Amino acid sequence: MTAAPVLTPADDLAQRLLPIVGADPVRAKALAEAALRDAKRDGDPASEAVALRALGLAAHARHDAGRAAQLLRASIAVARKAGFSVHEAEARMSHAYVLEDLGRPTAALKEIDRALAELRGHRRARASMQRALILDRLGYDLQAMELYRSALRAFRASGDEVWEARTLTNRGVLHGYRGNLKQAESDLRQAQALYNRLGMATAAAQVEHNLGFVAAQAGDVPTALARYDRAHDRLWNTGSAAYGLLDRADLLLSVRLLPEAEAAVRAAIDACADGQLDLLFGQAHLTLARILLAVGKLQDSRTAAAAARRTFVKQGRPVWSARARLVELAAVVAAGRANRGTLRELRAAAGSLVEAGWLQPGWEGLLDAAQLAVDLRELYTARELLTEAGAAAKLGPPQLRVRWWHIRTRLELASGSVPDAVRAATAGLRQADAYRASLGATELRVRGSAETAALAGLRLRLALDHHGPSAALTWAQRCRSAALTLPPARPSTDPVVARHLTELRRIGGELAAAPTGPQRTNRLLRRQRFLEAEIRRRTWRTPGTAATSSSSSSQELPLTALASALGERVLVELLDLDGLLHALVVRGRRVTHRVVGKIEEVAAELESLRFALRSQVLGHGGTAAERLSRQVLLLDRLLLDPLADLIGTGPIVLVPTGALHALPWTMLPRLRGRSIAVAPSAAIWWRAAAQPPAPSDLVLVGAPSAAQAADEVREIASDRPGATVLAGEQARVAPALAALDGAGIGHIASHGEFRVDNPLFSFLMLADGQLTVYDLTALRRPPALLVLSGCDTGLAAVHPGDELMGLVAALLNMGTATVVASTGPVDDGATRVLMRAFYGHLAAGHRPASALALAQAEAAPQDRPSTDSFVCFGAG
Repeated sequence: MTAAPVLTPADDLAQRLLPIVGADPVRAKALAEAALRDAKRDGDPASEAVALRALGLAAHARHDAGRAAQLLRASIAVARKAGFSVHEAEARMSHAYVLEDLGRPTAALKEIDRALAELRGHRRARASMQRALILDRLGYDLQAMELYRSALRAFRASGDEVWEARTLTNRGVLHGYRGNLKQAESDLRQAQALYNRLGMATAAAQVEHNLGFVAAQAGDVPTALARYDRAHDRLWNTGSAAYGLLDRADLLLSVRLLPEAEAAVRAAIDACADGQLDLLFGQAHLTLARILLAVGKLQDSRTAAAAARRTFVKQGRPVWSARARLVELAAVVAAGRANRGTLRELRAAAGSLVEAGWLQPGWEGLLDAAQLAVDLRELYTARELLTEAGAAAKLGPPQLRVRWWHIRTRLELASGSVPDAVRAATAGLRQADAYRASLGATELRVRGSAETAALAGLRLRLALDHHGPSAALTWAQRCRSAALTLPPARPSTDPVVARHLTELRRIGGELAAAPTGPQRTNRLLRRQRFLEAEIRRRTWRTPGTAATSSSSSSQELPLTALASALGERVLVELLDLDGLLHALVVRGRRVTHRVVGKIEEVAAELESLRFALRSQVLGHGGTAAERLSRQVLLLDRLLLDPLADLIGTGPIVLVPTGALHALPWTMLPRLRGRSIAVAPSAAIWWRAAAQPPAPSDLVLVGAPSAAQAADEVREIASDRPGATVLAGEQARVAPALAALDGAGIGHIASHGEFRVDNPLFSFLMLADGQLTVYDLTALRRPPALLVLSGCDTGLAAVHPGDELMGLVAALLNMGTATVVASTGPVDDGATRVLMRAFYGHLAAGHRPASALALAQAEAAPQDRPSTDSFVCFGAG
């Protein structure tokens, strides 16, 4: 038998101390400091070198590369002076890793090679793995992979599970960058299992973050965010991780959360500076350049990308240099200054990435080049480039698949092949539908990429130009407000979100009450911002629906069924195509197409009307009434003159687009007194109209935030015996939601506010604070008819594809058939009179849209700026 080797005190210290760095860097630091004191007291230079190395690794784990390098150099010096060549080499091995983080790859390779020359057995295998990681980060992927494989064999043979897990982690991340996602997931799962068995919680949490990176590469946004958040919660004691912030910024960019993405990348840049992580500065500036490109700051983007490229060239990282060059060129293309030389450069840079095995960024570059080739009418080249990137249409993340089909559609159109263009656009929209359905958060669903909106516009244009108005109407339902056809998100069912909403309500109530001192107000505002950010963050990671049922099927609109549901109503669906406002008018079983005019002109006049309306209601300016009258007549002419022979004089269903979602339609002279229902799409109106009439049970909520709200609901209740009334201090959020859940008709009279900065925090102010959109998601059976009697309650943020976010959109998505709400400020007294008249007509048997029209027609002329601001949304 061979006797087990006798461990020296330094070896024993290394075996006890170094694994703790991966479990708890803070504890490792404390233990290493104590060991360093003991070693100095006992005159034990070998143990002193080990303790200094452990301190260096703990500093690195806390993202302080500068301090780590100092401590590791000290370890090298102590070991060298005492003649302990193995301890010196092991410290050099760790120092090489830190040098690479400091942006000194050449020095890192020299240092690791010096370590390898002195190490044997399992120690040499560890140094080989560290060399693989340096090569990996420099972009020498194939060499790194070979070293990882040989190191894994050695660690498994020797039973070195800690280093086996480290190798699997590093190889898994490399597989992720190269697009080998199944292999990446497998390696990382194995590593995490090993770390968990070894009790190395910090290392296991870092692997959890890397699993989030793999999910992000696959386009699984909710899973990626959930994994990032779990890792972040477990790594709180290691400080701000630049790598983690960069990964999060990339993911937020992919879902168009651009301010949040920019905040994350700037925090990453600060973390790089604090920890002297020069290696990451280039990557951080590259991510910043991509975000600035998406924001439209083209020169800033180009400058940031050029700075990143120079950094990568200096560091000897050709793969990353090519990625930065692609962003520089993309900024040139976006600025309209590209030419055939730009096309050649794009193709070369993208090809180098694909050849290096970095498939996803390579595909993105090829698609940039293909799109430019179509623009330059280099159609043969465009087709070649699409073929080279063909795998992206099947294997790429969802956004990349949609983009591939969009460019293919443009290419087929430019080539004159309409049938092929139709097939390509249809395939791309099918991908977009599936991706949207995978997102559970409303905020993510509505922020569809510009690519999807552009593809939808192309498909709609194809239907209109080549298959007629009926086909265009059918496709319009696939191309607009698609998020509202998906099952509603219900974030308030998350206990943490529910607690945050309760605290947010308390803060909102305190801020709205008697003024506090500036210090306390600032503290409350900071806490409010934090809670709102936390609610949004938790909501984003909600998973979507299963991909077994495509959302497209729920958006089909049989024309015969629509015509039957409309009856005597006329439906007008407005579309913005290439800057022109189009109308599809359904009357009987006939669909007619008309061009209305330039959307820019209509939007400008609407903005003027809304300004004049707000000025008159709020009593600002003596000429507001005259301006309002002029704007109303002008908009009536712009919008309705081209449709005058089609819309008749009876009830009407309107489907607006863009800014027209905020138009108080009943103000237009040709629509005054008519029953008007406004819906996000014809398909959504059709489904809402198919619901049975609202039961007669009525819940009335009158909050103290509006001067006459309590009187308003009591007057309505006096005409409706049996109604449930919550007025004054009784109008609190929890009792109001409980009473409204399952009611036939609900009415909330209160101060309302639309949050332009964050529409899902738009609110109605009740007695104990804000009732937000998030709170409303607690309703399992919302009222069939809900009246929101307050200012601005019907406003919505409009995203590409006429995707809407606001109180009304949320209620329609949850199943409310009809919502009566205002598109501007309203006077309490005028509203009180209007609402009593509305319920009188409702009790007489009129449907909500008709009842509202009759009540508005009866309003006093001086009250009409307020009363006409109310709109009947949904079925009507």
